Amino acid sequence: MEAASFTGLLSGFIAFVFLFVLKPLAVRIDLLDRPDHRKRHSGAVPLVGGLSAFFGLCIAWLLAMPLSDGYGLFLVCASLLVLMGAVDDACHLPPSFRLGTQVVLGAALTFGSGISLDSFGNLFGFGGIELGALGPFVTIAAIIGATNAFNMVDGIDGLSGSLSLIALLSLCFLFSGSGNFPLELVFTLTLAVALLPYLMANLLIPPFKRKIFMGDAGAMFIGFAVVWLLVHGTHIEGRAFRPVTALWLIAIPLMDMVAIMVRRARKGQSVMKPDRNHLHHIFMRAGFSGREALLLITVIALLFAAIGLLGEILLIPEWIMFAAFIGFFALYDWALSHIWRLLVLYRRLFGASHR
Repeated sequence: MEAASFTGLLSGFIAFVFLFVLKPLAVRIDLLDRPDHRKRHSGAVPLVGGLSAFFGLCIAWLLAMPLSDGYGLFLVCASLLVLMGAVDDACHLPPSFRLGTQVVLGAALTFGSGISLDSFGNLFGFGGIELGALGPFVTIAAIIGATNAFNMVDGIDGLSGSLSLIALLSLCFLFSGSGNFPLELVFTLTLAVALLPYLMANLLIPPFKRKIFMGDAGAMFIGFAVVWLLVHGTHIEGRAFRPVTALWLIAIPLMDMVAIMVRRARKGQSVMKPDRNHLHHIFMRAGFSGREALLLITVIALLFAAIGLLGEILLIPEWIMFAAFIGFFALYDWALSHIWRLLVLYRRLFGASHR
């Protein structure tokens, strides 16, 4: 635990310093987010929050922790992903190039580390679903999915950072209950602490007076790291938690991404086409402020994570946990498909009192 505390504090300090180091550099190289038809913030905001967290984690780990067990390879792949994300933030790379890069890096990490999903668990009540030779390819798909899920949910101040912290702190709890994952526990805690300076700057918590955004580089890095930790935790040998529990820890980014992509596909649109139909947009169209939407979505994410943790602690059958997750997703998808009717109903019932 001393190693975790030292490495975590070191990562937080380094991330804090890098926020101030990277801000003038962002202005110089035009790594800025400017308002447009989808973005309603004021002024150009530096996109260095995720970069500061990456440098905090990477430098602290290189100084204090080993590079064995796939961690060195992870840092290499993450560095390339962050580099691509930073270029995308500055120059807007084609979606096909971003996706291709994610596939290559996901494959390199999966096959290079030898760590992949072995089983989905007993999701349907008829016995474990073993993946066999398909395991690495399912893992690559999971890496790509989570990487984009955390990127797509990054739409209002504090949301991506808060959802990331919920997933990471939940993982800390699960890893701490198993003696088989000491490095995973240190890594998770180190990343969580490295995120705190960015989150404070993003929400303008003192001493920060100017806003910082995470950027695609940071959001993709967080998703990449979280899913790799989830794969570690569900690895069949001495696993820290069951595969179905992982769904609950990242429920909001996962549900939001899948539901939006399904809806776009139904309309014949590109599934990668950006729009303003994510969960946070819906809350804000209902009349909530950005801070109110952040609070509500964070509470929902906490409830989902708590359900997952409770199911793991009580060893509720996997098929029940999976059925409940699918039920919540179906409800979310239905609500998204009928959002205008729901918004009209909400305004009739609560509009006057909310104002």
